[in-house]
Amino acid sequence: MKPNSILDELVYHQSSGALAYKGVRYMLIRPETIVGFQKSVEESSPQTAGDAIYQGGFRGGYSSAKTYKEIHDFDNRKIIEFMMKMGTEIGWGHFTVDEFDPERRILQVTVENSPFAEAYGESSEGVCHLIRGVISGLATILFDGNCVASEVECLARGDNYCVFKV
Repeated sequence: MKPNSILDELVYHQSSGALAYKGVRYMLIRPETIVGFQKSVEESSPQTAGDAIYQGGFRGGYSSAKTYKEIHDFDNRKIIEFMMKMGTEIGWGHFTVDEFDPERRILQVTVENSPFAEAYGESSEGVCHLIRGVISGLATILFDGNCVASEVECLARGDNYCVFKV
């Protein structure tokens, strides 16, 4: 089995009940918990659920990319490489960059085996709002301006994997 750098460097603080990776707090949560929240909000306001989860992902992706750029002095390609590896290692599926073109402001990412799509089940629309938000936040740092990713393919819609495009 290949080593998982996240697990290798994850620090558990027993006295406070916190998990940290590179000084940033994380938590373990089942995808069914997030999808359960999403579906509950969708019952009363379908658009609100996706938007709220997207915004949470955006903030996380933006903050991570900004930290890696400013504090760790990563260039754009290193930020992408690191975040794709991290997404894979924290169990969000297998992340692959299909296209990155800074001049044209294009970023396309494929995620195989999304736990969010898997937990959600069948849908007529993309359901991986958290990942879509993370990719948008990442792209906003990479391209130095607001970016919005679209989920152009989704496992929950019957596609083979999820594809996000800025």
